[in-house]
Amino acid sequence: MDIYLIILILAILIGFYSAVNIGANDVANAMATSVASGALTIKKAVFVAAVCDILGAVLVGSYVANTIRKGLVDPLQFSDRHNLFIFGMLAAVLGSALWVNLATFFKLPVSTTHSIIGGVLGFGLVSVGFAGIKWKVVLYVIMSWVISPVFGGVIAFIIFSIIKKSILSSPEPIEQTKKIGPFLAGIVGFILSLAIIFKGLKNLHLDLPFLEALLISLGVGMGSYFLGSFLLRRYKVRDMDPYYQVEKMANPLQVLSACYQAFSHGANDVANAIGPVAAIWAIIETQQVEMSVSIPLWLLLVGGAGLAFGVYTWGHRVMETVGKKITAITPTRGFSAEFGTATTVLLCSRLGMPVSTTHVAIGNIIGVGLARGISAINLDVIKRIFSAWIISLPAAGLFSVAIYFILTFLFA
Repeated sequence: MDIYLIILILAILIGFYSAVNIGANDVANAMATSVASGALTIKKAVFVAAVCDILGAVLVGSYVANTIRKGLVDPLQFSDRHNLFIFGMLAAVLGSALWVNLATFFKLPVSTTHSIIGGVLGFGLVSVGFAGIKWKVVLYVIMSWVISPVFGGVIAFIIFSIIKKSILSSPEPIEQTKKIGPFLAGIVGFILSLAIIFKGLKNLHLDLPFLEALLISLGVGMGSYFLGSFLLRRYKVRDMDPYYQVEKMANPLQVLSACYQAFSHGANDVANAIGPVAAIWAIIETQQVEMSVSIPLWLLLVGGAGLAFGVYTWGHRVMETVGKKITAITPTRGFSAEFGTATTVLLCSRLGMPVSTTHVAIGNIIGVGLARGISAINLDVIKRIFSAWIISLPAAGLFSVAIYFILTFLFA
């Protein structure tokens, strides 16, 4: 069997293994709040996350994969050393996957984006040194880690503050929900539709101009508004706590926002598994370190399937930490956090920024908690999570370096 075919098969298997671990660890970012609030059972949550992850990976995933694949390490440094670049990318994927696997075992919500970037930088530093790293791109990525959770947290804070002021603090919360709920449903429908349609269908050769995508999305938003209005009008008021009823009425909206967030997770984080694999495929296909080859649909499907499998088999382990231990979650709070997270991640995905879904999700949950005061936040859990984040990049980098040295010693 041809050596390059063996390498490609090995790369695909490692990429799938990486995607499985990403799905297992990061599913908490999309579904933990829905499970914690009671909007979804764990079984339903992992099924919904699996389906939406695959759709996000296939329809939108290629944009961020291009950043991971060619943005961090200068490929020209390997123009006459193809095998070293291949071994480095294999080491980056496997090293990051091993770290995420370990973190998931200990139920730690770590950044899979941190992990793969740490893996790529690790092999880049030991193979070509500081000169081979595109430090402006690294700085751009690091800035996104800081900006995105703050931006998302602000969105979540504003949304929940509006809900709290206009509905939860109202003397007639149920009637206010029936008035405001349809607008929230319409906004979610509009943004999700625009994210999918506006150049999000490029891989299916259905790329639409912005104006057409905007008009279609407005139609979807209007449809979501009228559907939400119809469902809320049919709600029968019961003789029980009105605020409890408001939270029950918010369940469908939270499920919709959870789907939205899982879709954005697939769009952004599939790159962490298949970005380096795409680099290896491009080298084998062209016999040169040329990074202009588009990522094939079948590779996005492999990544999406891996995410879904990880969600289904091991996704429950990190849910408790994210969904229950940071702050108390209800459907209205969960919707605010999920909507803010998904909006931030999808925006960054469209810009090609490999933003950490974990950072954004935690930032949004903190934002929702802060809307009720600092006492609503479990600071001890936040410190533990932050510590895991700090460890992620160097840990994945060290795993990657060790694997790179092993591969080059055996095969170079």
